[in-house]
Amino acid sequence: MQERKQLKEKLNTQKNNYQNSRKNFLIIRSRLRAGNYNEKDLETTREYLNAGIDYIIAHLEKVQYNLEQSNGSGTEARINAIEERISQLQEEKKAIEKAEDLEDFTKATESVRGVWNNVKNRTAVETGQTAGEKIDDFANKSESISRKLEKELDKLNETGVNTSELESKLENYNALMASARKNNEAAKEIYNKENATEEELSKANGYLQNALGEIKEANQVLKEIFEELEQYRSEETNRNRARNNPEPEFDDAKNGTENESENSTEEELES
Repeated sequence: MQERKQLKEKLNTQKNNYQNSRKNFLIIRSRLRAGNYNEKDLETTREYLNAGIDYIIAHLEKVQYNLEQSNGSGTEARINAIEERISQLQEEKKAIEKAEDLEDFTKATESVRGVWNNVKNRTAVETGQTAGEKIDDFANKSESISRKLEKELDKLNETGVNTSELESKLENYNALMASARKNNEAAKEIYNKENATEEELSKANGYLQNALGEIKEANQVLKEIFEELEQYRSEETNRNRARNNPEPEFDDAKNGTENESENSTEEELES
């Protein structure tokens, strides 16, 4: 948890640094294009490019941490790919440090932009695939949960309990999970494409968010089902306890009390 917080803070810091350096770069960009620049302008450009790379690396480190926590089936390969991109970006920083003139900086800018576009798309794919695997795991578990609940509702029905409302909620739960699976499959189809466009990846993310929203709603329905079942379980437990430990009959207790009273009265008269 502490590491997650530190990575988030680092990302925010690097984002602020990048935004500030970009503002400074935009001020001098027209001079660079016109060829009317000085050494200070080149240093501003260097700071801007380095800040951009630091921001990308901070983003990748956060993604890497999330992947490490996910324990997905393809996690190791995805982490290795991220580490390679970080190394590539660090090499870009070395090239920027060696840049001496505008031509060097122009090449560096184009190279960093290409790396960023690749990183952005690949990271979106890998993050989406990891989330999709989690949804698959949850969906598989939901099928087992649904079967167990169906059996429990059948048993309640046999005892005369009206379970129509609970059955309706279970149907709603199953429908939400089925829709979540469908949305997840639509997202996976895009994520598994060789060269998905940014527009397609945005569409895949939309499917993924819909699936996650449906799972959240399904969990709420499941919680309601468990709460109602718990009430029935408690009532059944109380009935069983009452059958196993019957209370003494009132008449016997009353008769016993009366007999004791009569005996006491007779003893007092005899004395």
